[in-house]
Amino acid sequence: MIKTKINHVQTQVVESVICDCCHKEYTDVMDIQEFLHIDEVGGYYSMIGDDVHYQCDLCSECTKNLLGKYIRKCD
Repeated sequence: MIKTKINHVQTQVVESVICDCCHKEYTDVMDIQEFLHIDEVGGYYSMIGDDVHYQCDLCSECTKNLLGKYIRKCD
């Protein structure tokens, strides 16, 4: 005989993302998947600061406006 029970597991689900540049809030999953998410730790002599944890979320429009001329399309 197999006995079972129901486990209730809570998970975090993204409901929106706010662009750190234009401050627009996005709730559509298609828009959210196009965000540029930066999550890094500054290294030795970093301009941000040694061992400083920093993050940035940019929507696709701001990413294109700020970085578009530097972005290369890869095959």
